[in-house]
Formats: sequence, structure tokens, C-alpha cells
Amino acid sequence: MSKKHETYNNEPFGKPRHREKRTFLGVLFVIVLLAVTMSFSIALVIAYLTPYVSPSTFGPLTIVGIFAPILYLCVLVCMLLWLVTGRWKTAGIVAILLIPGLFRISDFYNVAFNREVEAKPERQSFTLVTYNVRGFFDDSSQNSVSGIVDYFNQMENYDIVCFQEFTRDARGVERLDSLFDARELSYKADAVEFGEVVLRTYSRYPILNSGDISGEGRGTSQWLDIMIRRDLRSATDTLRIFNNHLHTMSISPGDSEDISRGKILQDGERMLSIVERIADNSTIRVDHVDTLRMVMDATPYKHIVCGDFNDTPMSYVYGELIEGRKDAFVESGKGFGFTFRPMYGTLRIDYVLYSEGIEALKYVADESAEYSDHLPVAVTMKVESNIEIVQ
Repeated sequence: MSKKHETYNNEPFGKPRHREKRTFLGVLFVIVLLAVTMSFSIALVIAYLTPYVSPSTFGPLTIVGIFAPILYLCVLVCMLLWLVTGRWKTAGIVAILLIPGLFRISDFYNVAFNREVEAKPERQSFTLVTYNVRGFFDDSSQNSVSGIVDYFNQMENYDIVCFQEFTRDARGVERLDSLFDARELSYKADAVEFGEVVLRTYSRYPILNSGDISGEGRGTSQWLDIMIRRDLRSATDTLRIFNNHLHTMSISPGDSEDISRGKILQDGERMLSIVERIADNSTIRVDHVDTLRMVMDATPYKHIVCGDFNDTPMSYVYGELIEGRKDAFVESGKGFGFTFRPMYGTLRIDYVLYSEGIEALKYVADESAEYSDHLPVAVTMKVESNIEIVQ
């Protein structure tokens, strides 16, 4: 009498199920990948929060926002590795963390499919340039006035030039006055901090009024009411320009050079010092930015906010100043946006923001200019008219 086996779905009960063999190295890889994924994911979440939480609350964690693009790429690589290993659910969870970052990619890299053909400047458009000249010292600590004069002499069009870290006593700086006078940018205004000129704005258009917003060591801002004349219908618009140099990041040229060479990784104490300096200075900028924001919100005119913010788009400072405004790079820039030459050229800390009623037509951060540690940023803009007819 033969022994019968009960079956289910043509498989005998009791048959051992096939299990995937796991090697020691395979298990170790999964554990390490899990630990790395969790670490990068937590850091990315912190980076997402930095524009919304004051540095005085976040403390040293604010520095994480600087590395947001790198963290995003690291989490993306982790997700791909989970897909390769067949852990679909884990990959799906990691993918969810990447979704918020999709809405911030244009802050750092602008594909600009819809801007392959650049908008042509219109008759009523104007070009604003913002440039931190680092006291007119180049990478070799030599006077850079001649190079900057030659640079602006070769530039075709500009109507408003906002300088930060402008030093009135720099050798040969009067040549800029001569150049801009010849180019009909004869209106100018200075902002003074602790007895020294730190901001200067040149304008082709009349400056109706101006003033300073002193941060008393936390940064300096300057505002100017400019009457923009148009050829079209002889009309005018009053525009307020905010030229800003917010409190420094305290990254010295020596720090930048050692970071670029990777030497800083061999000095834990110095690396910790840089992190603490960046975090402390982020907190210092907050008080000044809160004051600046109140003045900006109260202005009766369309306005432009430009200059060196010393903070990235994933920062509380940027989050406060961009609210209710647009970013010229996001709206009209192309490619990878950076304006600070050290730190591997990864940081965008110089901005041109603008209120409703203004349109950015073209954005250029000129990588060929090596007269400072910052790049000059030129934005061609147009004011949508609420026109006042001149009698």
C-alpha cells in the first residue's frame, strides 16, 4: 500500500521552502547601507528645515543646509542601491524623502527648458549688477581695481551697479568714478559702517532718496529710491533698491585653500572651528535680517533686494528674504548656480531678488571674473508699469 501525500497547489505539505542564501558579506552590506541611508536621510531632513527654523534654535545644525545638494545626491544613490539589491519597500521609503527636494532643485541647478532661446532685452529694460569686490583684493592679495575697471569697461550694458566690501581708500578706486561717469552712471550713494564705506551703488537713473540699515557689526544694508526713466511715453517708475552685505561666514582665504585641497579633513580641531564659526555667524545674521525684512515689507515701491547674503538657498536668511519675492536665478538663470569661487565653487550666496511687478529677463554670474572671491551677477530686468506720466 503506497503512502499518500496530501498536496496543496500541487506541492506536498512539509516540503521545505526555498530560502535565499545570505552570505556574511551580503548581510554586512545591508547593515552598512541601512546605517548610511539613515544618517544621510536624517541630515537631509534637517537641511529641509533650515530655511524655516531660526539658527538661534537650530544652533550648529544650521551648517547642514550648506551641504543640501550633496546630501540629496547621497540619499538618491542610497535609494538606487536599495533598488539594485531588490529591497523595493526600503527604496520606496527613501524615495519619499527625496520628493520635497524636487521643489528646491532649481535653487541650485536650473535646467531652464523653456529658456533655451534667451529673451531679448526690451527698450524699457535695465541691467543691475551686484558684485562683492572683497576690498579690491584678488586671489594673490594684490590690488584688483585695474582689473575691475577693465572688466566693466568691456561689459556692454549695465545701468545700476551695487558693490559690497567697497573700500573708498583703495589705490586707484577713483578710476571707477571716471569710468561710470563716462558711462553716464553719475549718481552714487555710499553706506558707511564704523566710519568706513562698505557699500556703494552707482546708477544711471536719479537717486531720489537713500539711507542705511546698520547691523552694528551684524552686516550692513543700503536702500535707494531710484527714478527709472523710460524712453517709451516719457514715463517714470520709482524703484527701491536694497544693496546688502550680511555678516560674514568667517571663511578666510587660507581656510578656503585648505578646504579645496582636502587638507582640512586632516585637522579635526580646525574643521570644528570652521563649523562653529559658520553656525555662530548664521545666528548673528538673524537679528539684522529681521530688521531688514520689516523695512522691505513696509516699502511702498516695487523693489529689488541684492547683494552678498553669506548664506545658501537652504538657510533661514534666504527663507526670510525670499518670502513674497522671486529669485532672478530661479526665474531666468541656467545651469549650476554658484557665486562664491572658493569651496570648490559650490555655494550660491549672492542674490538678486525682486517683488511683484518686476520681471527678470536674463541672469548671468560671470565665471571668467577672477578679481574677487565672488562672481559678479548681472540681471536684465523689466518693470511692469504702474506709470506716472511726467508733465
